[in-house]
Amino acid sequence: MGKVFFIVAVITLSFTLQNAKAQCGMALKEVVMRDIGKATYLKDFRVRLEEGRSTDKAPKEEFSILLNKGTHYRFNIRSDSTCTDQVVLKLYDFTKYYGSNYDQSDGTVYEAFEFFCAKTQVYYLSISFAQAGPGCAAAVVSFIDNYDAN
Repeated sequence: MGKVFFIVAVITLSFTLQNAKAQCGMALKEVVMRDIGKATYLKDFRVRLEEGRSTDKAPKEEFSILLNKGTHYRFNIRSDSTCTDQVVLKLYDFTKYYGSNYDQSDGTVYEAFEFFCAKTQVYYLSISFAQAGPGCAAAVVSFIDNYDAN
């Protein structure tokens, strides 16, 4: 009887944790979607990160995305309201860093940054927290029609 109870408890905990992650991500996605303005939605990324041991080895999640030459992209990101750390979104490829919502020199965090793509290729997005804190975050990639910044 004890084994059955243990198995049921583990399964219940697993579903509860998955549900909490989905709610965190979906609610945040809706908030970020309101922030993109007149830009056209392309894709979203949602993460839940555990607390890291140090800022040098902060937990992060990385994603690949194909971006097209001549397109003006906007990257919006937010963390959940309970998060006390600053969420960091970085864009790069194998050889070059292109931009971020976080200015490491003064610690300023922006809700978005833009990128004009000069080369069609696979780029990488990295989501982490500046002080390696735990939390969830959602990022939305969109493109701007006619360079309309609103």
